[in-house]
Amino acid sequence: MATVWLTEAMTALGIAALLPLPLGPALVLLPIIGIALNGTSSVLYGSVPDLVAPERRMRAFGIFYTGTIGAGAVSPALYGLLGDALGISLALMVVAGVVLLTLPLTLILRPALTHVG
Repeated sequence: MATVWLTEAMTALGIAALLPLPLGPALVLLPIIGIALNGTSSVLYGSVPDLVAPERRMRAFGIFYTGTIGAGAVSPALYGLLGDALGISLALMVVAGVVLLTLPLTLILRPALTHVG
């Protein structure tokens, strides 16, 4: 869970750091944000077997991947509409805030992972 907290915090801070940057430095920062995002995804994918009984893992992975792919497909359009309505800076701050909203969810997962291992 420490990895999730670290990578999510890095992602949110990275997104917020984009706001004052000109294009060149922003393009340098974006791959770093992508690495942080990928770190979170890898850890969460790895937690599925710890949280689900072996006979239910295929279904759990299916639900997990479907939710991930669906969110990835819908988010750009929704955040684009938000950016059109509120402006890019405010929309990016909302994105950073939504990233941080995932952190309380790890507190729910922590007891489940503690009882597994």
